[in-house]
Amino acid sequence: MEGSRWSDARALPSPGPPGPTPRAMPSLVDPHAGFTVSVLAEKTGTPVPTIHHYRHLGLLPEATELASNRFLYDERHVEALNLIRLLRERRNMPLETIREALPELLAFNHETGLRPDNWDEVIDAYLERSGPAVVSARLVAVAREAFAQHGYAGVNVADICSAADVAKGTFYRYFDSKEEVFLAAARSTVEAVGEQLDEVPSPMSEPQAIEKLKLLLAPMAPLLLEVATGELRHQPNLMGVVGVITAGLASRVVPRLRTRGKAARPAARRVVDAALVGLLRPTLDSVTASPSSSSGP
Repeated sequence: MEGSRWSDARALPSPGPPGPTPRAMPSLVDPHAGFTVSVLAEKTGTPVPTIHHYRHLGLLPEATELASNRFLYDERHVEALNLIRLLRERRNMPLETIREALPELLAFNHETGLRPDNWDEVIDAYLERSGPAVVSARLVAVAREAFAQHGYAGVNVADICSAADVAKGTFYRYFDSKEEVFLAAARSTVEAVGEQLDEVPSPMSEPQAIEKLKLLLAPMAPLLLEVATGELRHQPNLMGVVGVITAGLASRVVPRLRTRGKAARPAARRVVDAALVGLLRPTLDSVTASPSSSSGP
């Protein structure tokens, strides 16, 4: 999975993480021979389970295998992890899009003396020539964050285009209206939460999974609430969307539970229902009691 995509990638000076610089730690091995995953985690501020998850997804260059469960890493992996963080936090890119973009971005001509503040220009150039899937995913991710923060009424197409750094004409090549991107943003919560669930290092009990899911869904709760209240009011465009989201979340929870076999899916559904009810019930109760209030698209 990793080899062919990374065969032409060349090492670049590290772009550095977009946030505070992780605490430096001296290497435990010869830097030319590589270093352990714990050192890589210290160098980049990336948890060890997340590093393993990225490696299994093919997001990282191939590591040197010392044993079946031990690998050595090098500066290429530092560069890749720092850029992954930048793409996720600044550009709202999903992991699938990052996996396609990363080898080309890291193979950019390092002889030009690329500095950390040049990465935005490099990424912009990549996005300009990238395929429709990248632009669409970026618009959806930006819209999801905007609707969650400001609500449907508080966001317009111009806001989404500005945050995604695309022209309005580009937006309308992918979505016919604000309503359409709102629905796409709501459905995208499944993938956004699923990516984070995949990084959980060990299987969880049902109570642990409920609390974890509530934590991950909390930033998107206002968006989900608008969908749920709209469905309660029988808005045609929103009918069935909550069910799609719930089923999708349950599918992503199943492999993260200690429960296995036939009991896993019912357990995952209980987890999702409990997490959503815990987040949304107070407001849903008030909406049900006051049907004259308005919300949603």
